[in-house]
Amino acid sequence: MADLVACLQHGTIELLRPGQETRRLESPFLERPPAAGEKQKPRIVSVTRGRTSGELCYAISSRTSCEVFAQILGSSKERRLFSDAGTRLRDLDFSPADEALACTLAAADGTSAIGVFSDDGKGLHTVTEGDVIDCAPRWAPGGRREIVYASAGIGRTKAGKAVGRSPFALHRLRFSDSSVEVLISDAHYDYPAVVPVTPDVLYALRRGYEGAPPASPIARVSRVFRELWPDDPRSKPAVLATHELVRITASGSQLVADGVLAFDVTSEEELVFSKEAGVFRIAPGERTPEQLSTLPGVEQLVIHW
Repeated sequence: MADLVACLQHGTIELLRPGQETRRLESPFLERPPAAGEKQKPRIVSVTRGRTSGELCYAISSRTSCEVFAQILGSSKERRLFSDAGTRLRDLDFSPADEALACTLAAADGTSAIGVFSDDGKGLHTVTEGDVIDCAPRWAPGGRREIVYASAGIGRTKAGKAVGRSPFALHRLRFSDSSVEVLISDAHYDYPAVVPVTPDVLYALRRGYEGAPPASPIARVSRVFRELWPDDPRSKPAVLATHELVRITASGSQLVADGVLAFDVTSEEELVFSKEAGVFRIAPGERTPEQLSTLPGVEQLVIHW
């Protein structure tokens, strides 16, 4: 059973233990006085497991910088792994077996790429490229040096203006030969998030693809990017997008839950997911969810071992 779930909500991390009240992760960086000229309060934009069983890693973003910290739970002492004034980084995922962190890196032209750096914060580099929105990377379990991620192409006019995007599909990148394989692609659905459990089993979020362009073509791509980067207060959506949570195998997709905001799953297929009504758990082999918390609007959650 999940002993602890780290829940990202409104720029802070709430630590949820079954049967106990939630407790907020203390971050000395967030509590420091604002720097000169700093108008936006820094906020946590992503969380993942750390190198040891008692550690979390998290990214903090502000108008002027992006920081990645690691903290042993309960210590209130942060270890800075990464700091850069020109980087927009989120969607952290740590692989103990690969000793590396993956993330989403945003560019000024509306594209984004998958980035990878070592667990000491060094050597950040992109591993995907193109006129695309690549995001939400998750390491394949077992140290296979593979990443599964969501990707959508951006449509542009001859003048280079964005006029739309394709549906988000699920891709797999193998570092052994730098090959990219399309795992799931459907003209009717977006697949914006995925967690691989085994080479043959994936859990993913999906929602209907809105194929018709809006009155302003650029507004479509802009809206998608706002959903991917909700840390920008000028463009934060009023309501988080909900999805279907599905289990995907070679025989097809099985609906697990609807109205889902975020989720995580263990290798034993224990599921924890958030909805507007709170945080829920489905035990391995079960179908009926139990409510762990009434914590609403959780944007990301991580099952902590």
